[in-house]
Amino acid sequence: MNRIPSILLILIFLFGCKSTSLKKNSEFIMNDATVNLFAFIGEKISVEEFDPNENNTQIVIDSISRDTMRKVTYVMDNGFKSKYRVLKNVFNELKTDTIEFVAFDHYGRPRFEKYENVILYISLNEEGQYYQQKYQFDPVKKSWNGTWKGLDGKSIERLFYDRKKEVLIDRGLFDDK
Repeated sequence: MNRIPSILLILIFLFGCKSTSLKKNSEFIMNDATVNLFAFIGEKISVEEFDPNENNTQIVIDSISRDTMRKVTYVMDNGFKSKYRVLKNVFNELKTDTIEFVAFDHYGRPRFEKYENVILYISLNEEGQYYQQKYQFDPVKKSWNGTWKGLDGKSIERLFYDRKKEVLIDRGLFDDK
């Protein structure tokens, strides 16, 4: 009879440790400063369209003839200035609570703006401006125990590794090791 409280105490301790390890596993974050990629769970603040072809004319000098020429470039995508609250870093650390980046979409508005929370994959260009890796995002939600999961129930770690394997390696962001 005296063993029952001891056994119950041991079971509570074991189950408590198990739930702690589940939460710990969902807190996935990875860092590699050699990779120009930041992945984070974000909450939308704003997504505003802009004209990516505004100010698209440059005056250049031909290196052979030394003639002055007008060079006009056209972007065939819609441009969007996006602002998101950084809820959790997933790959490389953004040292800010909000981030602004540009996104381009050939089909209209970016699909990531339809979701309350998403993992966004962004990089930094030579001018110091963040831009979204085109079409790359994963919708997520917070589960009952406070961990983040994909809408299909996949862990944040699994979503990141699937995206890395399916797209980011092909784009040259990672070695294919």
